[in-house]
Amino acid sequence: MGTSTSSAGPGSGVSLDPPWLDDVAGAVGGGCSVPPGDMEPAVSPPGAVGASPAARYGDARREMGKFLRNGDSQHLRNALGHYSRRGSGGAQAAASRMRASTRAGASLFSFLSSVSQGASTEARQWVESLQATNPSAEDVVDAIVRELAPAGGSPDEESFRDAMALALHELLRDDTSVDPLSMGVNDIWELMKGYLAIEAANRLCFDLGPIFESAQLDPITVVLREREMRRFLKNEIGLHVDLLRGTAANPTRNQLDAILQEALKMTFELFEADL
Repeated sequence: MGTSTSSAGPGSGVSLDPPWLDDVAGAVGGGCSVPPGDMEPAVSPPGAVGASPAARYGDARREMGKFLRNGDSQHLRNALGHYSRRGSGGAQAAASRMRASTRAGASLFSFLSSVSQGASTEARQWVESLQATNPSAEDVVDAIVRELAPAGGSPDEESFRDAMALALHELLRDDTSVDPLSMGVNDIWELMKGYLAIEAANRLCFDLGPIFESAQLDPITVVLREREMRRFLKNEIGLHVDLLRGTAANPTRNQLDAILQEALKMTFELFEADL
């Protein structure tokens, strides 16, 4: 989906919680040839109830436009607070709206842990089969994304495929010692921070519509603001991920999903409190 992709965004009067979202979230990782260590059925958080208000994103768009023009992160913080409170129905609802994203993140975490530890016959066979092709780092990233998130038609599916790939590429670029087929737990948690930041930025820009185009920015500034936005979100979300990651030893996918959901909720609550 990309943060600069144009979209009209959802309007007013529509359901705050898309009825098809649980189907997308429930399908994540379902066709993976490396089964997770746990076989728990997915547990989705409750979605927002009711229809969206008129001009739901008006304040968020105004503040976002200011950030894009001057780069002041306080305007970005305000945009996120308004996006959560009025545009999404509150922090809990904003986090729940991203439940396909957090389910995909939990599946990515579980998958990387399995292949890194050789936790099952299927995991070892998957790694051996891939290594036999003498893959580049880019090939490995593409294989991981294909395994977890095969091509689908919804914007949410497109978004978390994009976020998985970009977060992995950025982690490997920033730390060349990381092997995506043998990642330590700290590296995987760091990946989760980047992944959630990209997903939150994608979600914001998709819902707010063609804000980059309406701000009439030059291409260099567009790239700069996208990076600033993702870096800001990674720092803010990452604080809560670090706070919560120790709440479960050897977490299951559902526990990971709950941790990522709570990290998003706490972050949106913080943005709302600043308004």
